[in-house]
Amino acid sequence: MPIAVQPSTLAGAACGRRYEKELETHFRDCLLFYIDGRIRFERYCYGEAACLVFSVWARGFDSDGNILWIREPEFETDQKAIPRRLTDVQENGQALQFDSARKRYVYTEELTSDKANGYGRIKLFFLRRRLRHATVDK
Repeated sequence: MPIAVQPSTLAGAACGRRYEKELETHFRDCLLFYIDGRIRFERYCYGEAACLVFSVWARGFDSDGNILWIREPEFETDQKAIPRRLTDVQENGQALQFDSARKRYVYTEELTSDKANGYGRIKLFFLRRRLRHATVDK
């Protein structure tokens, strides 16, 4: 049965939320949900040379809970790393399960802004204003 949830619901009220894959040892996989409904997957390596390995953006979910990735990663190993379908929302949105996998993505941080990914104060001001008007119009 599909999970009916919008990415903006998982984003909180400020800018967005970061969820990190639990029990991961080789990489740090993160999902970021933003108030405009966009999703970003980020994979970081651990260790002395810890850095961003790759990231991809999604437009949101389709009606079946599948993530609508804008562009697939180039390499097959990276394609296998990204989550495809939201299969469960647990602990009142504090934990998310994708592809029925054992490892979940657990809420780690509330973002008030994310300038590095294009969510600075000015953009957030206009996004909140647009979202406020959209809810009033309904």
